[in-house]
Amino acid sequence: MKRDMSLIRNLLLDIESEYTEGGFALEVTEEDEYSEEEMNYHLQLMKEAKLIKLEAVFDEEEEEEELLIYGLTWEGHELLDSIRNEEVWQQLLHKMRKEKGSIPFSVLRKQAAKAAEAFFGSE
Repeated sequence: MKRDMSLIRNLLLDIESEYTEGGFALEVTEEDEYSEEEMNYHLQLMKEAKLIKLEAVFDEEEEEEELLIYGLTWEGHELLDSIRNEEVWQQLLHKMRKEKGSIPFSVLRKQAAKAAEAFFGSE
């Protein structure tokens, strides 16, 4: 499965707005653009990148494992703050498309910080 930075941005925005102290599970509906498998994969990637606090727990009622999200980490907030603005995000997407759709996360993080700095510094 290919990493999708637009999905990661959307998940960061959702997690920030849905935060609850006790954790929450992501609800995937038929209207969602992405499948539960795609979202869970990206949540795991985000945990590995230290963007979110995530824990896999066994749901005895459903008899399956579910992922509980406990919010964003400092790094998650930092990245989200640098890509929250739609204009900044669109600039980064344009750069990614120019690079054939994929750039290393470390480069994206640096480019996002630079783009946000330029955007906020110009006001």
